Amino acid sequence: MPKDGNHPQEPSWPRRLYRWAYWFPRDLRLFLRYGRPQKVVYFGGTGFGDDLLLATVLHELRKRGERRLAVVSRLEELFQKAPFVDAVIKEDWRILEAAKRFGGRPIKPTYYVQSVDPHYDIPSRNHIITAMCHSAGIRGRVDLRTYLTLTSEERVKGQLRPDQAVIQATAGTSTNFSANKVWHRDRYQAVVDHFRGRLNFVQLGSSGDPLLKGVMDQRGRTTLRESAAILSQSSLCVTYVGFLMHLARAVDVRSVVIFGGRERPDQSGYTCNENLFYPVACAPCWLRSRCHFARECMDGITALDAIAAAERILARGEAPLETAHEDVPDTLAASIPPWVGRHEL
Repeated sequence: MPKDGNHPQEPSWPRRLYRWAYWFPRDLRLFLRYGRPQKVVYFGGTGFGDDLLLATVLHELRKRGERRLAVVSRLEELFQKAPFVDAVIKEDWRILEAAKRFGGRPIKPTYYVQSVDPHYDIPSRNHIITAMCHSAGIRGRVDLRTYLTLTSEERVKGQLRPDQAVIQATAGTSTNFSANKVWHRDRYQAVVDHFRGRLNFVQLGSSGDPLLKGVMDQRGRTTLRESAAILSQSSLCVTYVGFLMHLARAVDVRSVVIFGGRERPDQSGYTCNENLFYPVACAPCWLRSRCHFARECMDGITALDAIAAAERILARGEAPLETAHEDVPDTLAASIPPWVGRHEL
């Protein structure tokens, strides 16, 4: 049969046999180590929160009866002891091609309809978890929450202080810094000062985060699982939109989250939290660092707002955390930032 632009010729049998002989020993070594996954889920980015969100995708796949599920992540500890993962693979990207050669399917969940590097992102109108599940081929109702499995021993070790709470601040020296997520250091400090004598704050985060006064400093000193354990033994968490927000939800702890105006809580947050969003005209912008209005969305959230939000959480006591749900649509519609087309980047 002559070559066709739409139907290229199949490799000859000798070439196909050569390919099989070349790849089979390599694939066999991978499968002996990890098993033969049917679906391999991966993100491939640098954000800790993005990898943690993969657990939700895997959880929803398992609920639908999927077996032989693997995850590729540099953050293996996020998936340790998880009942919905059959193999945890630390950035051995060869497994993706190996799985395809034996009928498996690599899955890269995404939550952006469009990415306009390096300035901003265009998400879907749905929650980012819904969008990730959609790209993984999941349909039907999904739970908008994250998951991490801790042992009872880990949880006990997470109790560092009586009446424990967690706080995290960010600055230009922080890991995975985003200027549009920065709230004022003095306002974080005002929260700590207000609850002195009632709550003992443990400060988590990276070693480059600004140190607050009157806290137990654990910046850059804990593993991801140790951070999760500390959160699990805390009354609340005060943080911005990022990994710690997702990690706290995974271990069933309510948070006060400083959203500002970059993104809306219904797009990336959790209904059980106190989500402080400031609805200026340009919000949500989804800009990564640049801002056309001097970040007035962050200025508009006061320390008193955060203190009142924390008081509301404490008043709920140990009430079970609420979980929102969303139906995964067949097609995702884009949520265009309101400023697009009106301002140059």
